[in-house]
Amino acid sequence: MPKRVTYEHKYKSGKKEELIPFSEIMQKVKVAELPLEHEAYFWILYYTGVRKSEAYERVVDDFAVSRDYVSIDFHQRKKHGAEVPPLKIPRKWYGVNKIVEVVQKVQERREKQQGKRSTRKTVYTYIEKKRTAIRMRDYWIFPHIQSTTAYNIVRKVLGDGWYPHFLRLNRLTTIGSDPSASLTRLKSWSGIKSVKTLQKYLGTSEREQDKAVEFVDEEYTV
Repeated sequence: MPKRVTYEHKYKSGKKEELIPFSEIMQKVKVAELPLEHEAYFWILYYTGVRKSEAYERVVDDFAVSRDYVSIDFHQRKKHGAEVPPLKIPRKWYGVNKIVEVVQKVQERREKQQGKRSTRKTVYTYIEKKRTAIRMRDYWIFPHIQSTTAYNIVRKVLGDGWYPHFLRLNRLTTIGSDPSASLTRLKSWSGIKSVKTLQKYLGTSEREQDKAVEFVDEEYTV
């Protein structure tokens, strides 16, 4: 019997930690030529850094489209996360027009059906700590996307070995690399309550080191 192969991380190809420049992401999306629903889903993962299910479980009422922004309400985040205000994504960002197009299509479908029909979708929830599948009828933004499809979309863009949660790491680490970033900013964006987890995304910089010196410079100077 062959020896079972174990991995250091839960991801078979190992955990991806090196960030991908936006220019490279943009080019990979172009090459992938995703269907509209899939591309819109990818950009939500990329720009918001939410978990894959937090994105594909969104319904039309979770979105508000204005002239300058697309606001997305993710409600209370999973894994006992905090409930934070809706995230506002600028419409001028590349690919956000795909999100707007999908949302508007679902809004138009709801108006035509006048609430008489909607799409059924399986949503996984926890009842008494057990994962339970529930069939729900609503106006889903991504009715054809579940966990497996989410993985396939990310692999189609980034390649084999990549996974949706990398986009969460990519976004939160990018936010945390700003020298002015704080735990409050990261929590407000991600809903993560754990200080220990939030600290993993905070970067370091020579500028911040210099500020640390400046703060105590006068007191320590003789």
